[in-house]
Amino acid sequence: MLAAYPHRRILVILLSCMLLLFWLEQAAVNAYWRQTFHAPSLLERLDALSPWREGGSLGGGLRRRSEALQQQVGGWDRRMIDSLNACCLKPRPAPAAKVAAPKPQASAAAAAAVKAVDSRLLLEEGLPVLLAGDSMMQGVALHLLPPLFRQHQVKAIDISKQSTGLTYPDFFNWPATVERQLAANPKAQLLVMFIGANDTWDMVNGNHYIRFASPDWEQRYRERIRSILASASKRKVKVLWLGLPNMSRDKMNDGVHYLNRLYREEVAAGGGRFISTREALGSQDDSFNKFMTLPDQGEVAVRTADGVHFTRQGQLLLARRVLAELRFE
Repeated sequence: MLAAYPHRRILVILLSCMLLLFWLEQAAVNAYWRQTFHAPSLLERLDALSPWREGGSLGGGLRRRSEALQQQVGGWDRRMIDSLNACCLKPRPAPAAKVAAPKPQASAAAAAAVKAVDSRLLLEEGLPVLLAGDSMMQGVALHLLPPLFRQHQVKAIDISKQSTGLTYPDFFNWPATVERQLAANPKAQLLVMFIGANDTWDMVNGNHYIRFASPDWEQRYRERIRSILASASKRKVKVLWLGLPNMSRDKMNDGVHYLNRLYREEVAAGGGRFISTREALGSQDDSFNKFMTLPDQGEVAVRTADGVHFTRQGQLLLARRVLAELRFE
């Protein structure tokens, strides 16, 4: 029957592959659905069926094996690069020492005083930094990578991922990702976090929801912030955490102001640095503004139509705000 109708055979194959994919990746589908639509997915109604749960267990096992293989391949890749560099790259000869003329003591003291009051984060040239967060960071990272490398030979590793946050770790677990990335990049000296646009929602705990900004919600969210900070602290990695800008929708705007308070308090307690972003985008209060006036350009748009993301000009302004917090030696 199917042989006589090839298009039906193709359709059956496609449907079979789709069902197999849903069976194995049901956890990812459920997490994505909750993250996107903030409601249980239709597939969760099948959890009472033992064969359906077995597919989820099998898919989870395959996913863990895949992640372990990726980490192993990444380790091979890093060792190969280190071996090639050691074999093929000759170290630069040390420059001849120059006899410097003695400087007046007053000038040296003045230079030391200026250096002592410089509050920017001190980084070492040539060592990498990690850029983490959601789609907001993806836009800003594009304008951080080139200047960091050109001016300071610093490789910025962009691990940002759109549609992610700290409220749905089943969909994407940022504390675990930061821990893994810092372990894989032991020379990293700075972690820049810009996240939260997807977090002004209720959390899911089993079959019930935890109301946004409730005491239970806040405790869980603070723990996830602390986990990220702890991963950086134990490796002596500095943290620069960007606050959320004002949003166009009132409910979301109230939510990000609440999140900024949590970030500010936890980052300060964890020894990191929190910086506000709204001033860089032309706002001095809690109100949203799509445009701002620049001295050399006049009025320009810094936010996109969705009231969340940034235009190229807005991304540039935020990248400059990050760079203004850094100094290199």
